[in-house]
Amino acid sequence: MIYRILLFPCLLAFKLSYAQIPYNNRYFEKVFDEITIESDVVYGTAPALNFPYLDESNTSPQDLLMDIYQPVGDTLERRPALVCAHSGAFVSGSKVNEDMVAFCDSMARRGYLTASIDYRMGMNALSAASSTRAVYRGIQDGRTAIRFLKENAETYGIDTSNIYLLGSSAGGYIAQHNYFMDTEDERPPETFDSPDLGCLDCSGNDFPHYGKANGMMALWGALMDTNLIVPTDTLPVFLAHGTADETVPFIYGSAFGFELFPPTYGSGPVAEQLEYFGNNAETYFVLGAGHEFYGTDNGNWDGDPNPYWDSVFNEVETFALNIHKPEAGFVITQFENVAMFEDSSKNASSWYWDFGDGYFSTEQNPTHEFGQPGVFTVVQFVSSDLNSWDTASAFAYSWVGLEELEEPALIIYPNPAGDFVNIQNTADTDLKIQLTDISGKVLLDFLLEKQELKKLSLAGFEKGMYFILFRSGRVTVSRKVIKI
Repeated sequence: MIYRILLFPCLLAFKLSYAQIPYNNRYFEKVFDEITIESDVVYGTAPALNFPYLDESNTSPQDLLMDIYQPVGDTLERRPALVCAHSGAFVSGSKVNEDMVAFCDSMARRGYLTASIDYRMGMNALSAASSTRAVYRGIQDGRTAIRFLKENAETYGIDTSNIYLLGSSAGGYIAQHNYFMDTEDERPPETFDSPDLGCLDCSGNDFPHYGKANGMMALWGALMDTNLIVPTDTLPVFLAHGTADETVPFIYGSAFGFELFPPTYGSGPVAEQLEYFGNNAETYFVLGAGHEFYGTDNGNWDGDPNPYWDSVFNEVETFALNIHKPEAGFVITQFENVAMFEDSSKNASSWYWDFGDGYFSTEQNPTHEFGQPGVFTVVQFVSSDLNSWDTASAFAYSWVGLEELEEPALIIYPNPAGDFVNIQNTADTDLKIQLTDISGKVLLDFLLEKQELKKLSLAGFEKGMYFILFRSGRVTVSRKVIKI
């Protein structure tokens, strides 16, 4: 059969005259002009080592404090949360370190709930055991903060499956160990006596939650032992480090080059061990850069941040968004001008489709009939309950309303066909022939001379429907071929 193109209205898709896919900039641009800061929120109480830090049994109860940042005017009921842990070698620093404040302020304006935490400090620098215990107390406090936010998730509007931990330097140690030291048998032996510091989630508060973050961002931090990394460590990881860091070595060594501190593994070998187990960490390693290479000294700038601040922040911003955003995807099944779209997205709760011809749909698996011939870019937009989103696109092809002409210019037989089909040009002119699949992909392209009969091999093609396209005057003609 030979067909003439006719136009008729779309029948199967819902047309929205002023439809617009609801793109938004939340999470990757500032969308809130104002934030609130709730200062000195007590997230736990734990025994802290008393100065001069020489006797591990000489402790006093210490309230653990955090500052909580929230966007003003946010109507979202649940949102991701970011916990920030400051630098300071476990002997100095605080939740108001300028870099932690900058992370919390900027991420809150992008739609996150953020919190900067104080954690217990103090160690005998001449005792390797004391320094190990100081790190462990910080690890416990990081987990205590996460348990507190989970317990108060309804109050603060937090999605408890998306709480992330970011740390700088000493805070980077806390972040890495929160992720990799997550079982009791991984505790350092120094933490069991003089006195016993308790299990990972046995300090600070009694909230019955698991204190491990859902994503970890460690800036110039380190890990006690890469053997803590196991194949089941598959959560998202971001590591930033300068390869010439002399404070926390990028590869292996003691902090500050001080031999009494236990040697640790820097971000380089941590990333390699993760890659060995198939979890490729996101990394931002700067060749030749030192410690806190965005320009801070123990978390504070002397003047303005250097250009590396924007680079690191953009990496953190993108990494966090990629953890919780849905993943768009779909499959097209097409019969002439009717296309069926099968959603294959992940973690989506709503769907929007732009069919490229002025028609839209909000169904998960729509069917659309194109009312005109052509190639159309179909865009799928998916959104999650957290108001994060993703898109995917593909081409759809339309051969519309093909009406039979009286005189055939092409004879095709047998049809349905097996491994071969005969095509004869009965016209007095040569015809340029294209064989396509149902998606419109051109599989064969050749010239069929006038009155020529060609035996076409279909042996390499799967069973199904194909189309033969050619021009007859000003009309594009489509012929179906079925391979059985």
